[in-house]
Amino acid sequence: MKKPRDRAWPRPVTGRNGIAYVIRPISPDDVQRERDFIAGLSAQSRYRRFMFALNEPTPQFVEQLVNVDTRRDMALVAGIADGPDERIIGVARYAADEGGIDCEFAVVVADEYQGCGIGTTLALALFDHAREQGFRMIYGTIQPDNERMIALARRLDLELEPPRPKMETLRAWRLLK
Repeated sequence: MKKPRDRAWPRPVTGRNGIAYVIRPISPDDVQRERDFIAGLSAQSRYRRFMFALNEPTPQFVEQLVNVDTRRDMALVAGIADGPDERIIGVARYAADEGGIDCEFAVVVADEYQGCGIGTTLALALFDHAREQGFRMIYGTIQPDNERMIALARRLDLELEPPRPKMETLRAWRLLK
C-alpha cells in the first residue's frame, strides 16, 4: 500500500441546510463519542449499519472501531462543535478484504442529520483515501429495502447488483483507479 498523503485535518464543511461540521479521521480519543454516536442511532439505523441487532456496544467493540491503522482500514467522522464538546454525527469506514486489493465500506449518519449530504461527503472523502492507499475497488453491502443507502449508492456512482427474489443483501461497488 502507498504511504498516505499529508492532509489538513479537520476539514470544515458546510452542508445542506447550512449545517457546519468537520471531517477528520477517527482516533482512540473518540471512544466515548463513538459509543454515544452508536447509542444515539435509532434501532433501525443501528441494524442497517451493523446488519445485526445492537443495543449497547461493548467497550471492546468500540475500542476496535476507534483504533484503525489508516491503511488497511480507515474511519472518517463528521463532527459538530470541537474539543471535548465535539459530537460525532456520521461515520464512514472501510476495511481491506482478505486479498488486500479491494475494501468494503459502510456509512452511517445520525438519524436527525440524514438527508443533509453528510453521508455523501464522508463517503467521497473515504473513497479518495482508499484510492490513495492503492485499493482497486470499494464495495458495500446493502439491505434491499434500505432506500436511503441505495439512493446514496446511486449518488456515488456505484454499480448496483440487480435485485433478485428473496435476496437478503445487495452489493454496490466502484472501481477506484
